[in-house]
Amino acid sequence: MKVAYKSDVGKKRKNNEDAMHVSEREGIFLLADGMGGHQAGEVASDLAVREAYTYLKDRLNQAGSEKDISKLLAESLLNAHDVIKKKGGVDLNLRGMGTTLIQVIIRNDMAHICHVGDSRTYLLREEIKQITRDQTVGDYLFEHNIMSREDIPLQKWHTLTQAVGVSENPVPELHKIELCQGDYLLLCTDGLTDMLSDKEIEEVIQKNGDNIDKAVNRLIEEANRKGGRDNISVVLIGV
Repeated sequence: MKVAYKSDVGKKRKNNEDAMHVSEREGIFLLADGMGGHQAGEVASDLAVREAYTYLKDRLNQAGSEKDISKLLAESLLNAHDVIKKKGGVDLNLRGMGTTLIQVIIRNDMAHICHVGDSRTYLLREEIKQITRDQTVGDYLFEHNIMSREDIPLQKWHTLTQAVGVSENPVPELHKIELCQGDYLLLCTDGLTDMLSDKEIEEVIQKNGDNIDKAVNRLIEEANRKGGRDNISVVLIGV
């Protein structure tokens, strides 16, 4: 397994409200995109990945089955949610802060994915496929045939239906993927996907897949070249 990761503030933002934690040895990969004023977004995303990592590493060895791992990921996300919500409740500057959160555990060629928000996980196997669903108002309106894609205001595509720390207990989205030789798993914040199409992301990884660090750098360079309107964070795992 090869892993590369990087976070960039982008071209428009002063602060980086994304956070990530990668532990190849334990097979734990975490990515978060925070939100909230007065640097609260930075606090929320940092808290999310720190709490999630601590929770997972302390309990992962006790998870004997795939079902145990999925349960552990959901519990970890809800624990991070409680910690962030409590901290926002006692500090007025942090009130209302929240974050997306992707948690991935890879064990025995099986990727276990737990997700809340609109950060994304992709699988690249011959072609790219989005694994996670964007939990936004825009996606809800489109998926439930309430409005056509063209009629949904841009803002709705960036308004989350749930997030870690601000929703009532969020409902984690869980996935399991059996990984094959040559697969790539990509975790990224919307600073990448708002700037690059799925096809553009696929082309960058395919062209630079032999050098995974170069692939990550090229993704961020391309997102910045196209405007870099948000923080850009990428974790790329090659099998």
